[in-house]
Amino acid sequence: MKQMQLRGCALIIAALAVLSIAPEARAQIQGTLSLKSGPRSGLLRWQSSNKSYVLTDKGMDVTILLSDVVKLSVVRPKELDPAIRAVRENNGAVAIATLTKIATDYFMLQHDEEATRWLAEAYLQGNNGAEAIRAIERITAVRPEAAYLGDLATVYWRALLRENRTSKLDDFLVQAVKSGNRLASATALLLRGDLILKGGDTQDFHIRALKDGYLRVVTLYRTVKEVQPEANYKAAKSLEKLGMTARAQERRETIRKEFPGSEWAGKP
Repeated sequence: MKQMQLRGCALIIAALAVLSIAPEARAQIQGTLSLKSGPRSGLLRWQSSNKSYVLTDKGMDVTILLSDVVKLSVVRPKELDPAIRAVRENNGAVAIATLTKIATDYFMLQHDEEATRWLAEAYLQGNNGAEAIRAIERITAVRPEAAYLGDLATVYWRALLRENRTSKLDDFLVQAVKSGNRLASATALLLRGDLILKGGDTQDFHIRALKDGYLRVVTLYRTVKEVQPEANYKAAKSLEKLGMTARAQERRETIRKEFPGSEWAGKP
């Protein structure tokens, strides 16, 4: 009886040991690390504890520090594009499990940020800003610049705005404008307008949103075409709120003429 109890304890201890290392034991992904000494290919796994990659080649494990990696190349997971397509088609709920797995398996393996971006979009479609933030902050914890530069940052800002995390959002918008990246700066100013209107729907708020956000993008970032349709549309809505219908119509005409295929062209 005593032997059976001891054996049971041993099994429990073994199981706990497996569970304790599970977070570090992610899937191994085929890829290539370009080092100063030359490329190394094999199965890759990220180790958070010492910021390194474990490369397995011909049964041998080699630990390579992130600081020694010049470039990382990993084959794109075949499940990623169909999952992104589902989110684009406003069917994000069906893609959450796939995107979560890719974001986990490919953590620090090239495709994690893109998978996380679309995972957060899927959560936002389901009005779950908190989960979107949680997913994104897993990336920004190791790549802080992703919080204010790139596609992931834009989704992050929208999630923070939805969850009323205005102070944190404001900090990132300031960093984006100061970064010198024109797309990041323009997008941040757009969100600045949205953030101002979060405070109220009065004329004063709309004047501030135009002055500090939308019209600054329209006039100062005219060459940043990616943000112009949204900036013109939101400027038009605020101008209408102020009774400036002729100027609002000019903004709408700009969208229709210059960006006829934009989603903002058909919005009321």
